[in-house]
Amino acid sequence: MKIHNFFKVTFVIFIAISVTQSSCVKPPYKPDYENASGTIIGKEICSPNGIDDYWLIDLSVYPNTKQYGDTLIVNSIKYTNVVKTKDLTADIKIIGYKVSIDFYISKTKIETTGYSCEVPITYLLKEITIINVFDI
Repeated sequence: MKIHNFFKVTFVIFIAISVTQSSCVKPPYKPDYENASGTIIGKEICSPNGIDDYWLIDLSVYPNTKQYGDTLIVNSIKYTNVVKTKDLTADIKIIGYKVSIDFYISKTKIETTGYSCEVPITYLLKEITIINVFDI
């Protein structure tokens, strides 16, 4: 009788351990997009209306941020992690504005083409496609 109960208890413990161990096997979720915080530092100038211009973002707000972009000097200030995007909404197209961004990034640098102004100011940088933008 005691042996029978011992086997029942051992079996229940074995099942409980098996269930808890099997549910912990999944790896943690890793999103397919990137996230970084940045400062809006300016924009390219290549269209007369300014609507189609790329905006420049320096992703160096916090130390130890992954390197996504390139070093660039804008208005005599050196930035070290600059990317460009066309996805900014009108309310954050403010130079000096700080944002946290969820984004996809191009694998190669994008050259701006189709200039429609006399003296375009463009930069060869990686482009980000913004998913979400948050104020910081």
